[in-house]
Amino acid sequence: MKSWARLSLLGCVATILGACHFSGKPSPAPDSTPEAHGWQLVWQDEFEGNQLDTRKWGHEKNCWGGGNNELQCYTDKQDNAFVRDGLLTIVARRETFRGPALNDDMAGYRADDTANERHYTSARLRTKHKGDWRYGRFEIRAKMPQGQGIWPAIWMLPSEWHYGSWPLSGEIDIFEAVNSNTEKFGNEVHGTLHYGELPPRNRYSGTGYTPPQPIWEQFHTYAIEWEEGEIRWYVDDVHFATQTSAGWYTYYQPDSNKPFVPGENAAPFDQKFHLMINLAVGGNWPGSPNAETTFPQQLQVDYVRVYQCTRHSQTGKGCASHVNPAITPLKGFPGSSIKD
Repeated sequence: MKSWARLSLLGCVATILGACHFSGKPSPAPDSTPEAHGWQLVWQDEFEGNQLDTRKWGHEKNCWGGGNNELQCYTDKQDNAFVRDGLLTIVARRETFRGPALNDDMAGYRADDTANERHYTSARLRTKHKGDWRYGRFEIRAKMPQGQGIWPAIWMLPSEWHYGSWPLSGEIDIFEAVNSNTEKFGNEVHGTLHYGELPPRNRYSGTGYTPPQPIWEQFHTYAIEWEEGEIRWYVDDVHFATQTSAGWYTYYQPDSNKPFVPGENAAPFDQKFHLMINLAVGGNWPGSPNAETTFPQQLQVDYVRVYQCTRHSQTGKGCASHVNPAITPLKGFPGSSIKD
């Protein structure tokens, strides 16, 4: 799973007629050399060829709404996600579609269910059981869409829900951007953790960062470095946030017949997680598209790379890179629905 500048005329003449269409391989990313800090590349997708690598990615297929009252159906149609010119492109479209009312982690899910009708389609991809990791550097180079009601995200969920249902087992948002290039949100991206107790006592903590160049005009590199008890957020190797286990927690039931107890040490961020990439439309945070929102909208990804630390493989410690010593770890805080 939140009016700084305007597109230049040369950057996208197509805005006069509708949404921009971007094509062609972007310029090379700056060489941040994670290996120099002890990181070893263990998994990657450079999106070469002309089809999605299904050994690495799976599609979610549902019209559930993501638990956030989102407006899209996620499909496996090539119109909504494709690989071309060295890029993964996820496309949100304004069109009517019917599909499952549940997601496939829920009891009763059927892929052939057509219970829900929605008026937008998009895609959500994940590496679950194809790429699952505990600790590491997760790096994604991407160009964002823009507009009211548009919500791209690159994030992580637990692969086995060890501590129980959301958010007991945690959620790591590497980055989210909502309503980019609008008056309220401009060029801001967000990095967030979700944890705590069952709703409505769920908790989240995070912060925003504004890159110097528009995220919808240029590719930027988004990353986290996750080690035992600490997660750091980066945009273009600028370290802008840190969270530690002193500011997160979980309560869980070791057994269904026992009471909830606090998780130990770095829980819930001490288990294997997988990557998610999606482009949502609407929802509680961004609100709905408006008359100025053009479709189709595109989230483009140049590459996804996963590194693990060679210095302390069990804890992931010892490979921190580009750390800004002035960054103070965030304190956890309650979600807006909490009433203590």
